[in-house]
Amino acid sequence: MTNPFNDLGTDADDGSDLTEEPPTTDDDSSRSEPEPTQTSSERARDDDAASTGPAFEYSAVRQRPLYARGETWDALEDELGITVTPELRRMGIRDDETREVHDALLKVALEHIDEVPDRLLETRRQS
Repeated sequence: MTNPFNDLGTDADDGSDLTEEPPTTDDDSSRSEPEPTQTSSERARDDDAASTGPAFEYSAVRQRPLYARGETWDALEDELGITVTPELRRMGIRDDETREVHDALLKVALEHIDEVPDRLLETRRQS
């Protein structure tokens, strides 16, 4: 299914595309090997998950705005690029979609939802 918003400009148009893949090399030393504690069936299952493409179609997405300050968005984008994207590559996931990343972020936030009121209060006190 094609994205109905493909013709619209995106944040990626400004040259700050977080999904841009790093250049590949022929040096085998840069490739990470699977964890030695994984069984062959676990590795096969992980490889299958990494090569199947996005976990869900664009049509399953419900878009909602999130409002945050610029420095918060910048910090999030930095962490996604520095921490999340390299880990996804190590897992063999090279075709991650923004919708999948956002869905995972919201799930992690839900697991820690009890921290939200304290963080909001802390932010108010600092301002």
